[in-house]
Amino acid sequence: MLTISKPLTTGQAHSYHHEEFANPEQNYYTQGDRILGEWQGKLALEWGLEANVTSEQFHRLAEGQHPETGEQLVRHRFASEQTGKKAQTAEHRAGWDATFSAPKSVSITALVGGDRRIREAHREAVHTALNELERYVQARMGGNRPAETTGKMVAAKFEHDSARPVNGYSAPQLHTHVVIFNVTQTPDGKSHALQPRELYKSQAYATAIYRSELAHRLRTLGYELERGKEGEFEIKGYTKEYLEASSPRRKQIKEYLEAHKVTGAEAAEIGAQKTRGKKVHLAPKEMKTMNLALAGQYENDPVGVVRRAQARQHRMQHAPEDAKAPAIAQAAVTYARDRNIEREAVVEERFLLRDALKRAMGEATLEHIRANLAKRIGSGEFVEVKSTAPSAPRRSFTTRQMLEFEHQNIATMISSQGSSAPLVHEKNLPHLLSSEFRHLSQAQRRAVSYILEGRDKITGFQGIAGSGKTTTLAAIRRAAEQERYSVRGFAPTSRAAHGLEKAGISSTTLQQFLIKGGPRQQEPRRLYVLDESSLASTVQVNQFFKRLRPDDRVLLVGDIRQHQAVEAGKPFEQFQQAGMRTARLEEIVRPKDPELKAAIESIASGDVTTAIELLQVQGRVHQFADKDRRLEAITSDYLRQPEKTLVVSPDNESRLEINRRIHAGLQAQGAVAKEDIRRIFPRSNEGKLLCRRELGEF
Repeated sequence: MLTISKPLTTGQAHSYHHEEFANPEQNYYTQGDRILGEWQGKLALEWGLEANVTSEQFHRLAEGQHPETGEQLVRHRFASEQTGKKAQTAEHRAGWDATFSAPKSVSITALVGGDRRIREAHREAVHTALNELERYVQARMGGNRPAETTGKMVAAKFEHDSARPVNGYSAPQLHTHVVIFNVTQTPDGKSHALQPRELYKSQAYATAIYRSELAHRLRTLGYELERGKEGEFEIKGYTKEYLEASSPRRKQIKEYLEAHKVTGAEAAEIGAQKTRGKKVHLAPKEMKTMNLALAGQYENDPVGVVRRAQARQHRMQHAPEDAKAPAIAQAAVTYARDRNIEREAVVEERFLLRDALKRAMGEATLEHIRANLAKRIGSGEFVEVKSTAPSAPRRSFTTRQMLEFEHQNIATMISSQGSSAPLVHEKNLPHLLSSEFRHLSQAQRRAVSYILEGRDKITGFQGIAGSGKTTTLAAIRRAAEQERYSVRGFAPTSRAAHGLEKAGISSTTLQQFLIKGGPRQQEPRRLYVLDESSLASTVQVNQFFKRLRPDDRVLLVGDIRQHQAVEAGKPFEQFQQAGMRTARLEEIVRPKDPELKAAIESIASGDVTTAIELLQVQGRVHQFADKDRRLEAITSDYLRQPEKTLVVSPDNESRLEINRRIHAGLQAQGAVAKEDIRRIFPRSNEGKLLCRRELGEF
């Protein structure tokens, strides 16, 4: 699999190159061999880096300089904070360590079983995966300009064959460190620092390519594979107990995480640093003898696994190579299509390829999968969706069927306009507004009147946050129930469904309704209220509309500016653009403070810059240059008002520390028992880090 580290500073890069990447002592199974390193990437080719990696070239690139001339290509940034009166220079981002690790059984077979061909298969798989990863390299353009896709990188590869020692035993672990340097080049020939967001986003895709290419090569070498749950695999012939015994380093890190009650990739990286053992100095023969003895202890035979594979490969030479690959690729792409389009109206090409590769597991290669996808694009089954960003690093697709669903949804909405009687008889509406709904604001009464007097089967209700939608929906519910409508609420999420309950509307998730098949025929006419409609998928809305009866009415509620579905999957917005009758509630009523209200209105209108400026003028933004004081203030605020506090952290290190402090504070207050486990919440979709109280745990 592929893991990409946090950015390496120049100091870390220099140190790691000397101590780790190019250090022959990291290869216990081929001890004494010099680790020269290899270049890869389009920039490496353009710069003529064809020989092995030299220390001078590596260190120059780590400093943002040209590897041959020493010319400064990427200028170093300066820190925004100051220490005393002297500004501190921020250490340059040298690059990222992208590590490709072979499955444990593959490492054992190559290094203990002695099949040197597997190392070459690993190298070829890494090479292919890196070529694909390079397509997503982007340049930082500075200012407010978006990143620009360049598809160019320069990377240095260092292959190692062992894990860190645990109690004197260094387990076989074939892996390759790939240092992707922090420099790329735009088509105009200018050099820029690298924007790594798309690289991180492509980790799972590159992992799938590496595993697929490796699995395919192992199959051609005669090895039989066992499939895992998420696209991973192991070579057949080894017991689970032996593989675990051959992974003491993984067990050591796991025990560290459990002892410190932390989880996540960041915590695991820290645990790996904290538990690193000292190097051992055993000859390759001694290491192999130790490993063969361990295999014998668990009645496993790596040498026998290699021998059986060689015999199987000889028999396979008489069968047509890749005869089944096209059919397997067809099934794999179909699986990827159904898995992704089920969730999103538009899917990126890399996610289709990722899931297809995981499904095929080496029985069809990336080339086979791509060929099948191209064929189906040509037939019109997949339709490319043009991105609004000119430098987007990816193609995205929807399906012909998905487009048909969208057309059906809009046609259903348009064809039912004016086909129903008003929800409330026109004679009763004035009385309701003047008596029962006197507590509503003028804007809320207008929205209620607009919805209740409408004759369309499907109506929209567009309301911004803080405008009193819940109060307005409660009034609509009461009026509809008086007209003998049964009011039922749905939402794409359980949280939103719970919000409808506050308006007195019996609610559940839209998914549950669709699974159960809709209302029974003997039930009375219904008014369906679908909250957060912009989050409902095109397929869900299509299925929902098909379950409606002639007398049913639908109220679609949401805010197209606050919640957005994925790209073309925006039925609520599409309906409004197609002329859906829509009531609007734009006036914020929740905040009583006029200054705070002005800031919130700016955010609601999309003017975030003005909103932040207003909050700063009002003294609502507090800055703490000192890290400890900042974390102390965050912790104190949360412990004082946990229900009203949301903590957002820009990095994993801060998130872990904030969680630790708040957890300790909750224990001191008696809100969390000492034996309770701390939960570390993962990154959100926007790349932020959330830290919040849930079920009494952190």
